Amino acid sequence: MKNWIGKTIIGIGLIHTAFGMVVFWSIFAEILNEGLFNTVNQQPIREAFYWFEFFGLVLMILGALINWMEFKQEAIPGFLKWSLLGMSAVMVFIQPVTGAWLMAIPLFGMFWTQGSI
Repeated sequence: MKNWIGKTIIGIGLIHTAFGMVVFWSIFAEILNEGLFNTVNQQPIREAFYWFEFFGLVLMILGALINWMEFKQEAIPGFLKWSLLGMSAVMVFIQPVTGAWLMAIPLFGMFWTQGSI
């Protein structure tokens, strides 16, 4: 079995984080100029930037875990596959113009190569 599912999720996380930096660059610069500490609270655009970036990092960590599981030839647990499918479906339903569609690629791999449960 080729190890590509985890690497794909890492790539999606990298794209997510890089895209956020480009889109929110001026917000990021403001936060840096103010010294980082306590510069996000109760400012919706800064909170959006913060969570956008950290979600990308979480995707990279999740991708690294799945990559490790593939390397060890461990099965990806059914609850993880179904949870990611459900989360992605909700994200796409609520906001159709989103990068969440990219998760279809590794999800297809998870279900196709390892079965549905």
